[in-house]
Amino acid sequence: MIVPDLTTALVALSTLATLLYIGLGFLPRPSRASATWSLSFAGTMVGSYAWAGGNALDADALRAAASGLMLGMIALVWTGLRMWRGAARSYAPVAAAFTVLAAAVLALLAETDLFLLAIRVMFLGSAVFSALTILELARLGPLLRDEILPLALISAGHIMMAVLGSVSEVVRLSTGGPAEAVLETNRTLNTLGALLYLSCAVVTLLLLTRLQQPSAAAVPSSFRTVALDRLQRAQEAHDPWWSLLVVRLDDPEALREASSTNAYDQIVGRFAAVLRGALPADADIDQRSASEFVVLLPRPVGAVRQVLAQLLEKVADAGADSPLAVRLSASAGWAQVEVVGYALSDLETAAERAADEAQQRGGDQWNRAVGVA
Repeated sequence: MIVPDLTTALVALSTLATLLYIGLGFLPRPSRASATWSLSFAGTMVGSYAWAGGNALDADALRAAASGLMLGMIALVWTGLRMWRGAARSYAPVAAAFTVLAAAVLALLAETDLFLLAIRVMFLGSAVFSALTILELARLGPLLRDEILPLALISAGHIMMAVLGSVSEVVRLSTGGPAEAVLETNRTLNTLGALLYLSCAVVTLLLLTRLQQPSAAAVPSSFRTVALDRLQRAQEAHDPWWSLLVVRLDDPEALREASSTNAYDQIVGRFAAVLRGALPADADIDQRSASEFVVLLPRPVGAVRQVLAQLLEKVADAGADSPLAVRLSASAGWAQVEVVGYALSDLETAAERAADEAQQRGGDQWNRAVGVA
């Protein structure tokens, strides 16, 4: 039987984590990923209550099913990460199938001699999803190094415990050792592991969710609203002197890898300050991320060229006093309504493509869009 104090702690923490994530993560920023992670926390909470009920009733099958349910929640965390980064396939059916399989198999074998072997196998299966989770976190890149660290560390710990448990089971089967004492220790360790996993997962997943922009239905973008209105009025007045700029700091991932969190924050903060100071007061600015801005600028072609040249020069000069003592540079994509049209989505697409081309050519330059593909 699991130590009662640990069971109570698991019930309390799983409930708190579920409420925190849904209240601070899913509701302000609803998405497929946040909905999946909400389901993961809710499933863990249900599993913890079922586990506590199994302890109170001494019902091995209920306790075993709860264990399988909580192991399956690790697969949902991985699925949510794929959704968050926009992968083509989320493999949600795979995660759901593993959850159902783990709960069913463990419940059926709960009162047999094969239960300890079954829990080791299912634990090892969940470790595969932990390894996939680490892979997904690594794909997010160094810009999110601090955010992904808690979940990455606990996932690595989960893999290590699964491997050690499998080795222990092989030794037990080869020596014919009793399963009862091992099972009691295993339950206690699993409870401690679940407490640690919940603590780390709620930190990382909340941070990732809060990085996403609120949905347009919940919080309308003031920049987008203003930009759409300005472009519509410009089109009605046949005013061709409007441009959309996408300005990006070059090599932000390399800068993040080479610096501490504080140093990187100073660098992107200085970049933002330089950009705002270099643009005219009537420019509308939207910050997409720490290193990327979108600007709607009412200026003729010659004036836009001058603004871009001055902006890139000021960004380069700002690097002299940066914490890394490196030369900063930026790339800009420029889409003009006379070339692309007045549709904001077309301007954004053309400016982003132009910025991509500028960065591919080495950065520290601006590139003007010739149209929308």
